Amino acid sequence: MNEPENEKRVVVRRKLRVGRLIAVVILFLGTLIGCFFLGQWLYGLFTPPKVPVVAADEEIAIDETLNKRLNILILGIDDGDNEFADAPKRTDAMMLASFDPASNDVALLSLPRDTRVKIPGRPGLDKINHAYAYGGVPLAKKTVANLLQVPIHHYVLLNWQGFIDVIDIIGGIEYYVENDMNYEDPYAGLEIHIKQGYQHLDGKKAGQYIRFRNDELGDIGRVQRQQRFLKALASELFSIGNVVKVPSLINSIEQHVETDMDFLTMVKTANSFKVFGGDKLKAQMLYGEFQTISGISYWVTDKRQTEQTLKELTIPYKKTKG
Repeated sequence: MNEPENEKRVVVRRKLRVGRLIAVVILFLGTLIGCFFLGQWLYGLFTPPKVPVVAADEEIAIDETLNKRLNILILGIDDGDNEFADAPKRTDAMMLASFDPASNDVALLSLPRDTRVKIPGRPGLDKINHAYAYGGVPLAKKTVANLLQVPIHHYVLLNWQGFIDVIDIIGGIEYYVENDMNYEDPYAGLEIHIKQGYQHLDGKKAGQYIRFRNDELGDIGRVQRQQRFLKALASELFSIGNVVKVPSLINSIEQHVETDMDFLTMVKTANSFKVFGGDKLKAQMLYGEFQTISGISYWVTDKRQTEQTLKELTIPYKKTKG
């Protein structure tokens, strides 16, 4: 074999080796870049920006005992109670869901919408459901944090259509309705006609049931019904039969629910709810009493009643003097 041919073969082998080396380098760089962006995505998923705690003062915001539990303010918007579409929305339901991730302990505190409170930056005292209309989620969180003397870590804002969709997705719920319910409000587009007795409630009927307040207890009766219904709903949501409906539920939640909770927090919260179970969920309404002040009906509570409510739910709070 002559030398020129050998030289050609050597050159070809070198080109092949160089080509393979370049390919390996490109593959390596591509892998590094892919890992970099995957790492960024995972970092954003599992270590998202920290949401600041809302509290009445700095002492509550940093207290380890008070922050051991995860306190989430749940706000339901009354998208049908006002005849003017562009009018400020008020909260039709306001609850504090408190979770202990370590023990899966779950407590639900309902705050009557007519609760008389001091809303930061507003003169005098007002109904708690006006806080959202005046200043959105931030003012609602601050108002509740001041009232209860507990830290608020996250919020969930939902409208009634989302609630209706969830009930329909899981196929409705078997439920006992305590009394006949009949009420019509043409301005709010609200018609409620439900018979007493054990029956199947679809999304529309379920929404009517928990919004009804035209009885002797008014809003307090509605809060009590909401608590009973949510217990039944919790058990139904986490049943084996509804596991396959999770994608549809997530899609509905994305459309109708706003929250500052990250993915991991939502998973932990759902797991606590699932493990603890709807039948064991501790639920309580804020203690107080009806009072008519300057011609307006309020639900009036005091420091002693508020603290007693939190004690029964085992939700830690800052004890105030006096």
